[in-house]
Amino acid sequence: MNPDGSSVTRLTNHDADDWQPARSPDGRRIVFVSNRDGNLEIYAVNSDGSELTRLTNNDIHDRQPVWSPDGQRIAFISERDDNDGIYTVNSDGSELTRLANNYADDWEPAWSPDSRRIAFASNPDGNADIYVANADGSGITRLTHHAASDWQPTWSPDGRRIAFASARDGDERWFPPNAEIYAINADGTDLTRLTSNDRVAREPAWSPDGRRIAFSSSHGHAHSSIYVMNADGSEMTPLSWGYGPAWSPDGQRIAFTDYPGDGDIIEGDTEIYAINEDGSEWVQLTDNEHGDYSPSWGRAR
Repeated sequence: MNPDGSSVTRLTNHDADDWQPARSPDGRRIVFVSNRDGNLEIYAVNSDGSELTRLTNNDIHDRQPVWSPDGQRIAFISERDDNDGIYTVNSDGSELTRLANNYADDWEPAWSPDSRRIAFASNPDGNADIYVANADGSGITRLTHHAASDWQPTWSPDGRRIAFASARDGDERWFPPNAEIYAINADGTDLTRLTSNDRVAREPAWSPDGRRIAFSSSHGHAHSSIYVMNADGSEMTPLSWGYGPAWSPDGQRIAFTDYPGDGDIIEGDTEIYAINEDGSEWVQLTDNEHGDYSPSWGRAR
């Protein structure tokens, strides 16, 4: 759809479920997950709905596709080796490569802005920590070392810092535990805590200029809210109810998912919203009785 919610276009039409869409950097292709062949596989389609292509083909679940910034490769999670592993594949489905063979669960791949490295969460010690590897799987480096879990890594636009969510300051007897947003240099130095409260802070997303970070925050399973803060953790500002913040390419707007109405949680009914990064011009973009979620911005061509 257009950024104002108009011209909604259906791209896939199948009895199975299609979800987890991610738009290519040039805006021409959309990669997504579908169970139309009996298990979860990665597919791609043009942004006008043409040229549907199956990129993976096996009897094991593949999910969470993420484009490299140069548009050449797609990282995803697969269970094909008895545990969750990160794989990469060319945008046409060729050259399948596993990122790490560490006999652990690896997930949440995040490409560096230059497409040369991938940050991810892994649990070889039983709890999740943040790792970085070259895109070919070499040079695996562990960035965090803590008994509590660190997850959801995301790169700053200049490739120097990685923000992530951590439970190291929360009480893990409760689920979800209180979590905070941290940032660390890509070489593992200068670990910095950015948020400090009694809430669950997660889903950090850098603004395109690297000056701000949006994230969602909630009290346990309560209704989540969207916040923004400076990259050093200062000037934290609540924007709206919602979760899953996604910045527009110009850094002016944030799209997110939320429940309609006055904040009442209605199972199965979520909508897409957008708001200016200063909290003004809140707009509901979709309006129906079913679940809309996972907004992904395209670039004007």
